[in-house]
Amino acid sequence: MYRYFVIVWHPSDPSQSAAARALSGRLQAASTQWCGRIARPGLLAFDSGTRESSSEAHVLPGSAGVLFGKVFARVNAFASPQDLARAGPRSPGAPASEAVASVDLLRVAKACGEGPRTLTERIWGRYVAVFDDPAGAWVLRDPSGALPCFTTCYRGAHVFFSDLEDCLALGLLSFTVNWDLVAAMVANSALHVRETGLREVSELLPGECARVLSEGLGRAFAWHPLDVASQEPIEDVRVATQLIHDTTHDCVQAWAGCYNGVLHSLSGGLDSSIVAACLASDRGSVPFTCLNYYAAGPEEDERRYARIVATHLSAPLIERELTSDIALHDILGVRHTPRPGFYFAALQRQRLEAQLAGVLHADAIFSGGGGDALFYQARADLAVVDAVHRHGLGSQAWQAAMDAARVTGLSVWALLQRALYAAMLHREWDPFDGAVPHSPLVSAEVVSAARRDPRWRHPWLESAQGLPHGTLWHALSLSVPPGFYDSFDAPQDPERTYPLLSQPLVELCLRVPTYRLIAGGVDRALARRAFAAELPPQIVQRRSKGGINDLSMRILDANLPFLRETLLDGHLVREGILDRARLERTLSGPRDPTSVEYNEILHDHLSIEAWLRRGSGLKARAAA
Repeated sequence: MYRYFVIVWHPSDPSQSAAARALSGRLQAASTQWCGRIARPGLLAFDSGTRESSSEAHVLPGSAGVLFGKVFARVNAFASPQDLARAGPRSPGAPASEAVASVDLLRVAKACGEGPRTLTERIWGRYVAVFDDPAGAWVLRDPSGALPCFTTCYRGAHVFFSDLEDCLALGLLSFTVNWDLVAAMVANSALHVRETGLREVSELLPGECARVLSEGLGRAFAWHPLDVASQEPIEDVRVATQLIHDTTHDCVQAWAGCYNGVLHSLSGGLDSSIVAACLASDRGSVPFTCLNYYAAGPEEDERRYARIVATHLSAPLIERELTSDIALHDILGVRHTPRPGFYFAALQRQRLEAQLAGVLHADAIFSGGGGDALFYQARADLAVVDAVHRHGLGSQAWQAAMDAARVTGLSVWALLQRALYAAMLHREWDPFDGAVPHSPLVSAEVVSAARRDPRWRHPWLESAQGLPHGTLWHALSLSVPPGFYDSFDAPQDPERTYPLLSQPLVELCLRVPTYRLIAGGVDRALARRAFAAELPPQIVQRRSKGGINDLSMRILDANLPFLRETLLDGHLVREGILDRARLERTLSGPRDPTSVEYNEILHDHLSIEAWLRRGSGLKARAAA
C-alpha cells in the first residue's frame, strides 16, 4: 500500500539537523522501496508503495513541493446557485474533473504558492500536499481526509507520516497509550479529534494545514466544512437534484478511472446502489463486479435487493455468506495504528475481498460508505431547526416539520416546539444531543467525564457560531475520515475507495439545506430523486436496512471463552472504563436477541482491547 514520510526541521539548529539525518538514514535502511521526492534544507520527503514506481507522487516544478496520492483538477468550485442553474445538466462525456497528471503541474505549483486554501479550491482527491515557501514548509491533508496524516516529533524534528509501522521500523521512536482518549472513544465511538491513542502522536484533520514555526507546530484549517455550509444555499430542489446526480457521476467515474478493475461492495441499499449505477453508466472504461454479503438472521439477508440492482444494471454479482465460524483470536494481530479502529468487519471480510480482487484483476474496492451522512439519512428533526433559523415560522418551517414528521414519526407540533426553543434561546448545539444513551457496560463516570471534557469537542465546532443545529450535525457526521490501510492487509491488497466522500460532492451536499434533503418526507430524498431513472423502484423507495444482531449473537456464543478471557481481565476493565460486573453478566447470562450489546462488544470493545494489547509492545519494538 502507498505510504509517505516527511521530515521538517530548522536547518539552523544543529541538533534538529542531526535528528533529521538519523531519521532519514534509518528510513532508507529499513526498506529499499523508499524514494526521495524532495531534499531541501529543512525538508525531506519520501514515498513508498507497491504500485508501479510510486506513481502517486506528483513532484511540482522546482522541487518546492510534492502531492502524495491521487489528485484531480476542480471545475466550478463554489459556483453560485444561479450560475449552476443556468449551466443546467452537463452533457454526457463532459466530466467536472480530470487527473492532475493530464494537466500542467505549473498550475498546481502556482496554487501552492498562493497558499493551501487556494490549493483546496483548485484540486481534489486523496492526497497530502507538502510545499516549501519563503515562510517555511507546510503540510496539508486534503478535505476528504482519505489519506492519513499523523505527526510526531524526534529531538525537535517534526515527522509527518501515513503509517505508524514505518515509524516503528526506525527503532528511534517510542510511544505510550493516551488513556484519556481511549476512555473517551469507549464513551463515544464516533469521536475523532486531533489527539490520538498515542500521547506522542497527533493527527492533521481533514482540510487542516500544519506549518513548522520556530515556536512549534502551527495549525489552521485551509478548508472548513462550515465555511462551505455558509455559502449561498442551493434551495431549488430541481437544481440540487440535478447537481447531486451529475457530481456523483463525476466523482465515481473519476475514481474508477484510476484503476484497472473494481470490486464493489453492494449491500442492496440506496448508497451502494447509487455507486453501482455510476459505475455501470461508464461500463466501457473500467470493469467492475459486485459483492454481496448475507447471513442467516431474519434481517441479515439482503440478496434480494442486491440481485435486483445487479440484474437492472447487467452487472456481475458474487454472493458470500457470513457465518459464526470465525476465529476472533486473530483480531489480536491487527496492524499498529495511532488510534483504535473497528476491526470486526475487516476480520470477517478483508482477506476474502483481497482474494476475490486478485482473481478478478481488480485493484480497488469501492463501497457506498459515507452515503448515509452525506445525503442526510438521520436527524430529520434538526432539519426543522434549520428551516426556522433560515425562514422563520412560516410556510417553509411548516413544510419542513411535516416532512420531518413523516421521517421520524414525531408530531409536527413537537418538532416545531423543539425548533422554536433552539431558535429563541440561541442554545449552543451539544454533539451529544440526541445521541444513543450510553451502554450500561461503560462506566457512567467515564461517559460523564467525556461529555464535560472540552478536548473532545471537534475543532470544526469552534467556528459554529450562527449556524443552525442541523447544519452542524450534517458537517460533524462527515468528520470521521474513511480508512485507507486495512486492519489485516498485505502489500498487494487493493485500495479501498469511498467515492461518495469526494470533496466536490461533500461541498455540494453541505450547501443544500438539510430540510431540502428530506423534501417529501423521506430520508436522502434528493439522492433518491437524482437516481430514480437509473435504479429500480424497489431500491429508490426502500426504507429498511439490514441488521447484524443475530449473527453477532451467534459469533459471541461461538467465541465465548476467548471473549471472557480477553475482556474480563483486559485493559479496559483494569482501567475502570468497562464495568466488569455488567460485562460478565452480559457474557454469562441468557441472550436477549433484541439487545445491541453483542454488537457493541464485538465491534467496539473487542477492537479497542485488541489495539491496546498490540500497543503494549510499542516501546519494546522501538528499543530493539
